[in-house]
Amino acid sequence: MQSKIQIAAQMLSELELPTIPEELIKLKEELNKKYPNTVTIANLIGHNPELLMNFLTLVNTSITSEEKEIKDAKAAVNILGLDEIYNMFVSSAINTLIAQNETEKKILTHGSQAGLAAAELSYWVYDVSRTEAYMAALMQNIGAVYLARKYHQQYELLFNSQLGYPVTGYCKELETMGTTHCYLGAILSKKWNVSPDIYKSIIYHHEMDFGIQTAGNQKVKHLTALIVLANYIVSATLSEQYITQEMKDYRDAAKKILKLPDNAFKAATAAVKKWGNKVGLAVGSH
Repeated sequence: MQSKIQIAAQMLSELELPTIPEELIKLKEELNKKYPNTVTIANLIGHNPELLMNFLTLVNTSITSEEKEIKDAKAAVNILGLDEIYNMFVSSAINTLIAQNETEKKILTHGSQAGLAAAELSYWVYDVSRTEAYMAALMQNIGAVYLARKYHQQYELLFNSQLGYPVTGYCKELETMGTTHCYLGAILSKKWNVSPDIYKSIIYHHEMDFGIQTAGNQKVKHLTALIVLANYIVSATLSEQYITQEMKDYRDAAKKILKLPDNAFKAATAAVKKWGNKVGLAVGSH
């Protein structure tokens, strides 16, 4: 009998996946050098005007706390630092290249909004950076895009149900598909050279007992909790109808782990309300 990962891999092999932009490959190569060149890195980020525009929009809306707008790649590299730059560029590339229709745009928009919330909450989490938090919350839904591409409206209904029923809706997805967006997302994240901590958190973010399942890795546990809390915040800003008892229990499981102050949730909610409709997603033409 095939495992959930094997079924996910088989599904992805049947779909046309976007090629990794050359800029990303070269960026990873440069960052892996003993002495990366910041000028080369800035030039790679600025090479594709569309990717650069979306990258700068993402940096200015979700990551930095700078009062002045960041207007070029060199300034972004100087402010973000080399450890953060790849995560942010991958995130902007995903926002730019993936969505092919309104359903896929809606799914990625949810991830981007959750990314805004997670990035804000990460200020109170010592071992997770803003870009790691943003990327984990964004990438949680990347597998859902491809399930929607394969199953269309049938999957869209499953995805929407998880906005209010993150556990039972997810179980229904597994029962129906034989796998889930979490497993597809983990495979895709690995393909795009995303860190293992992030793709492991994607696997667990619909499990009510994720704290137990991630007990051996504190950072994965914290990333998963950030995704969970970010999802709650996004659902709460969308509609009260999504705040079911199951959603509250899901939220509370993460709150017990991170123990964030009330002002953390207020800040994250404000970020989603301010920037949630300005994340720069576009429907691709490929």
